[in-house]
Amino acid sequence: MNKSNINYLGIIGCAILYAVTSFASAFIGFLSPWCWVVVFPVLAAILGAPSYLWAASRWQRFGVATLFSVVFAVPLLFMGEINIVQTALMVVVGAVSDAVRQIIGNKQKRGAFFAYPILSLGVVVWLMKLWTDSEWYYQGAAEEIGADYAEGLKTLSSVWGLILVVALTLAVGFMAVRIAAAKMKLFSARHH
Repeated sequence: MNKSNINYLGIIGCAILYAVTSFASAFIGFLSPWCWVVVFPVLAAILGAPSYLWAASRWQRFGVATLFSVVFAVPLLFMGEINIVQTALMVVVGAVSDAVRQIIGNKQKRGAFFAYPILSLGVVVWLMKLWTDSEWYYQGAAEEIGADYAEGLKTLSSVWGLILVVALTLAVGFMAVRIAAAKMKLFSARHH
């Protein structure tokens, strides 16, 4: 695909859509601690797959996931939802996703299939203080939502909770991007 055929506005629009759907997924967290820690990243992985896949099928070189990560992380930083370390980590997750796609093949569906689940882990970075600064996290949750909610978070703040969230997010991200590819019929011969 030559450069003149790349729809940069469409790709930026998809990055914004990815950020908005990921952010909107967070609101399910008000229902329960399990919805915040487990369902939110999984839902974000499902909802983000079509916009990522559309952009990846049109921009077949390094940078799609990095762009998506930046567009998601920077607003969160300015809203005070994450700190600079989390912002940097989200961007690194995007770059790693792009590197995996580059290694497997930017022009192949398979590249996107293995890269997207890694990008999905960027959402988990938003939650990482649950595991790295648990006491601070509980205090904030208790003040914002209540003591019962904070107690519920404690059951998920173990290493096993982290492993569960990462494994589920990767698995669902992989399935979501494959389903999106089947429905959207991207990466056809015209994109090679």
